[in-house]
Amino acid sequence: MKKDEIVRKTLELFGFQQLNHVQKLAVDRGLLDEKSMIIASPTASGKTLCAFMSGLNCASKNKKMIYLCPLVALAQEHYNSFKERAGKVGIKVALSIGDLDSSDPWLKDYDWIICSNEKADSLIRHGTEWINDIGLIVVDEIHMLTDHSRGPTLEVLLTRLKKIIPHAQILGLSATISNVRELADWLNAEKIESDWRPVKLYEGVSFDHKIEFFGNKKYDLNKKLWHELSIVTNSLEMGKQVLFFVASRRNAESLAEKLSDDIKNFLNGVDIAGLKKISENVLNVLDIPTKQCKKLAKCIENGVAFHHAGLLGKQKSIIEENFRKGLIKVIVATPTLAQGVNTPSHRVIIRDVKRFYAGIGARYIPIFEYKQMAGRAGRPDFNSEGEAILIAKNEDEAFELVERYINGESEEIQSKLALEPVLRMHVMALISSGFAKTIDELYDFFRKTFYAYQYGDISGLDIRIERILDKLIEFGFVVRINEKLNATKIGKRVSELYIDPLTGYLFVEGLKKAEKANNFSYLHLINSSLEMKPLLNVSGKDIKEVEEKLVQNENNFLVDIPKEWEDDYEEFMESIKTSLVIEDWIDEKSEDDILNKRGVTPGELRTRLTNAEWLLYSLGELALLLGYKEIIKDLRKLRIRVKNGVKEELLPLVKLQGIGRVRARKLYSHNLKSLNDLRDVDFNVLSKIIGNSLAISIKKQLGEDYQKLNFELK
Repeated sequence: MKKDEIVRKTLELFGFQQLNHVQKLAVDRGLLDEKSMIIASPTASGKTLCAFMSGLNCASKNKKMIYLCPLVALAQEHYNSFKERAGKVGIKVALSIGDLDSSDPWLKDYDWIICSNEKADSLIRHGTEWINDIGLIVVDEIHMLTDHSRGPTLEVLLTRLKKIIPHAQILGLSATISNVRELADWLNAEKIESDWRPVKLYEGVSFDHKIEFFGNKKYDLNKKLWHELSIVTNSLEMGKQVLFFVASRRNAESLAEKLSDDIKNFLNGVDIAGLKKISENVLNVLDIPTKQCKKLAKCIENGVAFHHAGLLGKQKSIIEENFRKGLIKVIVATPTLAQGVNTPSHRVIIRDVKRFYAGIGARYIPIFEYKQMAGRAGRPDFNSEGEAILIAKNEDEAFELVERYINGESEEIQSKLALEPVLRMHVMALISSGFAKTIDELYDFFRKTFYAYQYGDISGLDIRIERILDKLIEFGFVVRINEKLNATKIGKRVSELYIDPLTGYLFVEGLKKAEKANNFSYLHLINSSLEMKPLLNVSGKDIKEVEEKLVQNENNFLVDIPKEWEDDYEEFMESIKTSLVIEDWIDEKSEDDILNKRGVTPGELRTRLTNAEWLLYSLGELALLLGYKEIIKDLRKLRIRVKNGVKEELLPLVKLQGIGRVRARKLYSHNLKSLNDLRDVDFNVLSKIIGNSLAISIKKQLGEDYQKLNFELK
C-alpha cells in the first residue's frame, strides 16, 4: 500500500475523518518512511493509531510487527482492539503472553505479534527463528525503562533487538517525558514531542470545600458533607464520573464503602437494574464468595467500586468495562490503574500524594506518577474537557502541591540496569543464548545499553558483571576458558526457564537433599526463591503455627535453617507462612477461608499460585536434567494440585473440562472417584449431581455420544 492509502485505510478502520495533530506530525516526520521515532504526548492523543499505521506499512512490505507491552492486561487490550480492525485488511494478529518456556513456533504464521516484554525476552532466549522477519518494533509505555522491576528487561530486550535486527523501525510510545531527546538519541530515533491533547485538561487543588483551577474556573462544594463526598456529589450533579486514586488497598476499600452509602440517591431505575446485575456477576466470580467479594458487590450495587491488585482479574475487567459504559459512577483505585489500561473519567481525584516506603517512611510520590494519574481525566468520546484534582488539607499545602505537581517537570527516565538481580539474569541469558561468547563481547553488549549511553563510564557496571560472572561459574552454570564463555546444560536450562540464577542454584542444591522431602519441603523451597518475594509477614497470631510447622519439618527442609538471632531468620519464618497459604489451597480451603485466616486476598492468592506453579515446573525440569527421576512424579503431582487447589484424591477428576475443585469434590462425595466411575454412572444420576449441561459435557469427553440428548434439551 502507498502512504496515503495506509492513512486513509487506518482512519476508515478507526472511524475518524482525519489525522490529529500528533499523528500528522509523526507522518510528516517520516513515520511511514520507516524512520524510528519516540512519540511523547499525553494520554488519548492518538499514539496507538500511529502504531497501527506503521503496522500496516510494515505488513505491506511482508515484514512482521512486534508490539511490546509492560503489562499483560495492556497487551490483551491492544490485541482486542487490533484483531478485528487488522483482520479486515487481511492481517493476522497474535497474542503471546503465556508460557515462558516455549519458542511459540506457531507465531511465524502471524503478521502482528503482541506480547509482554518478558515474553519477548523469553522468545529470544529460546532462539525463535522468525525474529529476523521483524520490520517494526513498537514499544508501548517506553517510559517504563525507569521502572525498577520491569525497566532492565525492556532495556536489555531493546539492546538485543537492535543488534539482531539493526534495520528494524522502532516506535516508542510514551506520555510526556523530560529527557525524550536522550532516549531518542540512544535508539537513533526521531523525537516527536507534543503537549496537544484532544480533551483539554484542567489541573487544580481542592481544599476548604472548594476546588480551584488556578487562573481558570472554581467550584464551591457543599460544606455540610465530608470533603471527598462533597467532590463526588458535585461531580454527579453535573452527570460526570469520578476516578479516585489513593495510596493503599485498605484505603481504596474504606473510601469506596463510605462513598457507596451516600451516592445511591443519584442512581436512576436503569442504573439500579444494571448495577444489580453487575454486582451479582462480581459476587459470583468464585464458587464461594469471599468477604471481599461481598464488600465489592455491595459497593457496586450503589454505583461505586474499589480496584486494586487484591481483586481477581475477572472482577477488575467487569469494573473497568462498566465504568467505561457509565454504569459504575465512581472507582476508588490504587495507582496501578493509571498504568496504561484505558479507563478514563471526567474527573480524576488524587487524594494521597504520599506513600509509605519500608525503612524510609512517608515520601511524596514522583511527579511522573501524578502525571500518569492525571492523564486519566477526560474521555475523548464523551467529554470536551477533563479535570485532575489534588486534595490538600489547607491553603499552604495546596500551594505546595501546585508548585510540586502541576507546575513541576516530570523526572527524567533513568536506567535501572545496574540492579544486581536483573543484571544476573541477563548476563546468564546473553551467555546461554550465544549472544556473548567472550568476556569482551559481554562488556561490548552492555556498552550499547541505555545505561551506558546515560552514564558514559560503565566501569562500575563492569565490576558488577565480573562479580556476577564469578558467581555463575561457582554455581556451575558457566564455564570460562581463557576469555571464552560457555553455558553448561544446567545453566542454559535455568536461563530458558526464566528464573534468577540464584534461584536456579537454590533449586539445584535443594534437590541434592530431596530424599528426605515431603510436599511442604518443595513448597518451602520455592517460597525461599527471589521470585516469590515479597513474602507474607508473620503476625502475632501466626507465630505459634509457624513455629510448630518449623519443628514438624525440621528434618525435611531443603534449605539450611538459620539461627533465631541471625538476620535471615525472620525471612525464613515468612517463607514458612507463605508456604502454609499454598498448603491451605491444596488442602481445598476456600478463598474466603484463606482471606479470613491468612489475610491474603483472592487476587494476591492467584498471583502467588501462578508463580508457585511456574517455580514447581522449573524445579521439576531441573530435577529431570539432573537425573532425579524418583521425585519428578511427586513434583508434577504437586504442581497440578497447586494449579487446581485440590487434594491428591481429586487429581483424576480435575482433568475434565468444566470440573474444578468444588465440582470435583462434589462428585467424589457421591462416590464418583475416577474416570471409570463417571463412565459407568447412569446419565440421569450424574445429571442430578452436576446438572444436564455439564453431565453431557463429561459423557462426551469420556467418549460417549450424547448429541441427540443435547439436541432434545435445547
